[in-house]
Amino acid sequence: MTLKKIPKIFLITLEFPPQIGGVSRYYDGLVKHWSGEIKVMPANLKCPLWPHWLPLIWRVGKIVKKEKIEMLWVGQVLPVGYVALWFKRRKKVPYTVFTHGMDILVPQKSRWKKYWLKKILFNAELVVANSQFTRGELIKLGVVEWRIIVVYPCPVEMKDSSLALLPQNDIEKIILSVGRLVKRKGFDKVIDVMPRLLKRVPDLKYVIIGNGPEIAALQNQIAELGLSDNVEILEKVYDKELQEWYNKCTLFALPCRQIGVDVEGFGLVFLEAALAGKPVVAGNSGGAPETIRHGYGGFVIEPDSPDELYQALLKILTDEPFANRLGDYGCDWVSRNFQWEKEIEKLKEKIN
Repeated sequence: MTLKKIPKIFLITLEFPPQIGGVSRYYDGLVKHWSGEIKVMPANLKCPLWPHWLPLIWRVGKIVKKEKIEMLWVGQVLPVGYVALWFKRRKKVPYTVFTHGMDILVPQKSRWKKYWLKKILFNAELVVANSQFTRGELIKLGVVEWRIIVVYPCPVEMKDSSLALLPQNDIEKIILSVGRLVKRKGFDKVIDVMPRLLKRVPDLKYVIIGNGPEIAALQNQIAELGLSDNVEILEKVYDKELQEWYNKCTLFALPCRQIGVDVEGFGLVFLEAALAGKPVVAGNSGGAPETIRHGYGGFVIEPDSPDELYQALLKILTDEPFANRLGDYGCDWVSRNFQWEKEIEKLKEKIN
């Protein structure tokens, strides 16, 4: 598709602020840094009809006509992509699909959903991947390479955080993890090594920020290991408070692993922690290794190796000059390599 100007964009997404999460912040960043005209519809699928996305056709149609929309942006290939495909076929409105990893892996378990997944992707003008890992999965699915572009999520630090100016000696020994409480994130792996770490770092705390289906299992694990005084789960933390935790922690750890099709497509939280000047420990899974330079800004460890995780955490916790070097390098590397202006420019070149 060749257009003489940046088209009027309409983003339809299931995840957008005030919703909490990396995908929500990804689209928020895209919209805030996009210089052309863009409208956003946070899609509500709470409809008694089946399929639940059907009323979206009417809602989207009203805005497409009123605002003279020239391109749709699809936040979730399924189910939002059904609507975009309908508009391309019936109204000749082109669309771009954004992908994040799990959203293209999970539907492949169903023959019916895989059929529509491919149909939607193959008819898109452009397919945006959030990482090289996700790009690779799209190619495996049959999407031609020239249709794919990687647009990385980029972190934005909140400059007004009250903890940003804390002197170093006021910062406790805190391991921080942030994410939806699901098995692949690896919270349980950090909890498992906490008893060993406490023998070397007695004042250590582990703070988990997030909610999800694994919360009961994690709470039971904490109780069984006698870690109630040292491990805390905070279920609801908003962006400003989250930035304060990034600033307050000693290091950030998320030893994510792939469980079936459940995988970390990228991991914006790794970049956010690094931008706060904190060393990062990531699991060697999905797109997570793309967020860190191993040995320079932190460590990429094998998530199924408790000893490797323990050694990485212990080194950072007990060697302050080394930890500071990792934090400084990571902050500089993320600042230079993950900028919304650069990522947006790549996208503009493809759709302009």
